[in-house]
Amino acid sequence: MSHSIAGAENRPFGRFLASSLSSSAVDLAAFAALCALLEPALGSTAAILAATAAARALSSLCNYLINYFLVFHSRTRHGRSAALYAAVTVLKTAASALLVAGLAAVLPAAVPELAIKIPVDCGLFFVNYLAQKRFVY
Repeated sequence: MSHSIAGAENRPFGRFLASSLSSSAVDLAAFAALCALLEPALGSTAAILAATAAARALSSLCNYLINYFLVFHSRTRHGRSAALYAAVTVLKTAASALLVAGLAAVLPAAVPELAIKIPVDCGLFFVNYLAQKRFVY
């Protein structure tokens, strides 16, 4: 009996992982398509900036909706949960930037930023799941 309870408890995390991966795919696909579409009119740098912002907004909306309906089966009002989702996302992004920058400042210069960012963001992924489960949905 405890096995089935543990299995039921792990399903939201598996769905959260799948939601995150699918949202990443949306982000990358939208970024690539928007860069190709916008570069002729805006130039490379402006196209990258615009494509990044638009793709992230689209993937965040997809992630929010998937998490709301399929991961956490929320009944919270959308205005409240969307505002909390945005706050958690901003805090997670700021924490990532500060942790990566802080660790880069104290670790040897030979350690690439990406080698710092990957474990930091993996840890924040679990914190993000818990924050969304407890506060957002």
